[in-house]
Amino acid sequence: MIYYYTSFSSPIGRIYALKTEKGLKLLTFSKNELESQLHKLKIKNGKLKNNKTPFLNLKKELLDYFSGKKVNFSEKLDFSSGTEFQKKVWKEMRKIPYGQKKSYKWLAQRVGDFKKARAVGNACGSNPFGIIIPCHRVVKEDRGLGGYSGGLWIKKKLLELEAKT
Repeated sequence: MIYYYTSFSSPIGRIYALKTEKGLKLLTFSKNELESQLHKLKIKNGKLKNNKTPFLNLKKELLDYFSGKKVNFSEKLDFSSGTEFQKKVWKEMRKIPYGQKKSYKWLAQRVGDFKKARAVGNACGSNPFGIIIPCHRVVKEDRGLGGYSGGLWIKKKLLELEAKT
């Protein structure tokens, strides 16, 4: 299997992406997270290619998103790195509409148990598809920001961007 990766500039800094023919494996704001994923996958020499071409549509959609457009991301996602619970949370999180915020408790109820808000928070923190699966739209019950693996300043910036449109 060949792995493709790239990075590009955005209004919130560099974005790093990794994909295979199965789909996008990672979209992150952290070079360290990309390197950690590559290490976990134990990719052998010759199986990793720095190539922007497989990411042209994703980059266009992200640029549209950052310009304030509501984007239905078309990128095929490879969920193979998640547990069954994480996949359930990520798929439900993806349904949160642009510009809306939902609580960890609300999301826990949607996946079957409002008492699992902390587990939902952990699944949000493990989300490998920043922006596409909008974990930035998940906040605390009291409307506080909660956490964000990309950094709270990025979460705040994404929520402000979506509030403008």
